[in-house]
Amino acid sequence: MYHCNISMPGSGRRQLRRIGAAVLSVVLAGAAAMPAAAQGTDAITSAKLGAVYAFSGPVAIYSTTIKNGLDMAVSELNAKGDLKIDLVLEDDRSTKDDAINVYQKFIQRDNALLIFGPLIGGQVFAAGPLAQKAKVPVMLTSVATPGVTGIGDYVFRTSVESATIIPATVKAAKEQLKTARVAQIYTNDDQFSVGEFKAYDGALKAAGIQIAGVETVRTGDVDFSAQLTKIKALNPDTLVISSQGQEAVGIMTQARKLGLDKVRFIGGNAFNAAGVVKEAGAAMEGALSATPWFLSMEHPKNVEFVKKYREKYKSDPDWLAVQTYDAVHIVKQALLAAKITKGDSVAVARTKLRDSLAAIKSYDGVLGKIDFDDKRDPRVAGAVVKVEGGKHVIVK
Repeated sequence: MYHCNISMPGSGRRQLRRIGAAVLSVVLAGAAAMPAAAQGTDAITSAKLGAVYAFSGPVAIYSTTIKNGLDMAVSELNAKGDLKIDLVLEDDRSTKDDAINVYQKFIQRDNALLIFGPLIGGQVFAAGPLAQKAKVPVMLTSVATPGVTGIGDYVFRTSVESATIIPATVKAAKEQLKTARVAQIYTNDDQFSVGEFKAYDGALKAAGIQIAGVETVRTGDVDFSAQLTKIKALNPDTLVISSQGQEAVGIMTQARKLGLDKVRFIGGNAFNAAGVVKEAGAAMEGALSATPWFLSMEHPKNVEFVKKYREKYKSDPDWLAVQTYDAVHIVKQALLAAKITKGDSVAVARTKLRDSLAAIKSYDGVLGKIDFDDKRDPRVAGAVVKVEGGKHVIVK
């Protein structure tokens, strides 16, 4: 049996809730605590891992499906009985400081072999260097920000960089929506959003689509009327939104209220989140985005995963659940191949796991075939999707 506490870091740490008999507490179970001479050289039977995501704060809109992906994967893998994953799940409250505090806890106190998360690029650039310096592997499952694996060779991800699939969205917008004249709006203090804006800017220009104007917002803004009034005066046929979930929802809903009724929306990864589609409601109808995964992909692993997810959570998964689920399976594969023994120190075990992860060049998962490049970034085929009737459908 294993367990998982979701807790806040620092003096404000408290147990948020117990996920149940089948979930998460990532500690390298006891191997490092015993003297090496007493441990022998047999393989470890459990591995302590950490996971940090935002369960409160402005980007918490993404985290429910991530937690479900962790829960499903850990429960399934632990049922096999060969190597128990003991996973501790923490809340960083959507802040860089709390992400740093949780990383320090996992690295120094919990002796975690690997850390999943955090959620977004800004937090990774703040906390990731701590893990790189301490030589602790990191597996990112939600960060599409460019360059995060450049932090160092201990940083891996299953999350697909949005810049690699954005050109497909622009192509679909030009062909399907007859997009010819756009305005852009993006969050200029968020690295993920800036990266998507730059990718869209390049793709739009390459496609010969006119950019009528650009407006910026900041993280946490709730009133976008000034920017949207300027955009309305430009008379674009399409508005390109590069922002995190809460800002994207606010921009779309306020645009409709200000009379931008016929303007179509295209966006990045935020548009793919089930929570964003739900909160934006009718305002988001017809919006386009590219996604590394889609619900109706027909390969067997996806069909099986969607069925199990629906049965367990009574809802549909999204790409974040899938990227996280696949990541846990990849880490388990690497743990088994790493040949970590009870006699290994935590430092040696971490290095063995890092090298084992680096040796995985491709993986057939729920995402489909994932190929990892020399920067430890994934490449997948992906799909362009449209919001229709409050749900995503594939654009063909």
